[in-house]
Amino acid sequence: MPLATSRIPASTTTCLLGGTVLCLALATPQAQADETTASLYLWGTDVDQTLEGGTRLETSRQTVMENLEFGLMGTLVHRRGPWLYGFDGLYADIGKDGDVDVPVESEEPDGPDAIEAALDFTTRTTMAHAFVGHEWYRDANWSVYGTGGIRYTRFDTDLTVETDDGARRFDTEDNLTDATFGLRGHYSFTPRWSTPFIVDVGTGSTEISLQAFTAAEYAWGASSVTAGYRYMKWRLDDSDFLEEVIYEGPVVAYSYRF
Repeated sequence: MPLATSRIPASTTTCLLGGTVLCLALATPQAQADETTASLYLWGTDVDQTLEGGTRLETSRQTVMENLEFGLMGTLVHRRGPWLYGFDGLYADIGKDGDVDVPVESEEPDGPDAIEAALDFTTRTTMAHAFVGHEWYRDANWSVYGTGGIRYTRFDTDLTVETDDGARRFDTEDNLTDATFGLRGHYSFTPRWSTPFIVDVGTGSTEISLQAFTAAEYAWGASSVTAGYRYMKWRLDDSDFLEEVIYEGPVVAYSYRF
């Protein structure tokens, strides 16, 4: 169940950027056959949300999986010559209720540090990331692309806190659009085993958004399975409710190339 702890809020700065990022090839790529890869994945993520004012809500991956109402996650990547075109999308609907200790600030010397409260918490996350990449480096083992794109994220959060003094309800919707740039690729150990990786940074509607992913992949024929770890962070500039959101945890995926 979510835990509520106190944290000193960090100051934010306004940083609005628009447009797309052009990717430059720094090495002459080798000709590659056209290929499309479709992947479905399951992300066993922790959800860590910091509210305006410093209150922190942490939901473990076990709680997320037990209370996942619906989830759909997948990627589609097309490679054509030195160019790469991709889309990554996810939707997750998570609901949870329970009793927690909510931190409070009291001007009384003997005032309580926390009060017991009943929480009813629902969060819905939608993310769509479209990107274009150009091959930056390739040899017998490495394949690295520079990427630029647009990431759209929507957080719908409903939170009801009920105490002996009454109930308070928070209901917010945050729509965020960031320009992103980064690297993605893989290192091949053998024809079957490789390590894919992704790292990118975005800004625009957020002060900053981050993504990092690495994994071990085993391929046979046109199929492959992947097991790894993914980290995503959004630091919001202008939200009535959320200050920061972090998703992180293990990922397993099945991919098919055609």
